[in-house]
Amino acid sequence: MNQSTQTSSLPLKPIHLPEEPGMWPLPWGYWAILAVAIISVCFLVWMIRHHKKRSRAKVAASNLIRTNTNSTPSSALEVVRQAALSYFPREDIAKLTGEKWLSFLDSQLDQPRFANNHPQWQQVLYTSGVNNKETNQALVEDCLYWVEKALPPKRKYRNWKQS
Repeated sequence: MNQSTQTSSLPLKPIHLPEEPGMWPLPWGYWAILAVAIISVCFLVWMIRHHKKRSRAKVAASNLIRTNTNSTPSSALEVVRQAALSYFPREDIAKLTGEKWLSFLDSQLDQPRFANNHPQWQQVLYTSGVNNKETNQALVEDCLYWVEKALPPKRKYRNWKQS
């Protein structure tokens, strides 16, 4: 008998290939990527909410100064004081007046803007009848600048109890 006739006479069934593996259950690498993505999204949402909560007083103070077109320097400085009380310890900030208050404001900025104008602040805050609009507008602009640049605090807070 011939070799070819011998193999054809064997009762063989056709070859059935197994099914291709599916995507489920996911390999551990995909689970790790999914976990990192979920943790990253949660962290990002937390950071955005924290930033919004932390800058709420800054936005409110900035809007108060900007929207009040007839803002006086004393009202603008009062808004600055309220905003500062939102970010710094009340027992330290509430007692500051005069030069100490102005030097505190300057300590939170890169360039001093308040202590240099101490005579103008004294004149505007403690005398009536000052109608110099340019000076008043410059002092209100200083207050707005302080709110925009100094809040939330970026510099390390110095304890003002020692002064």
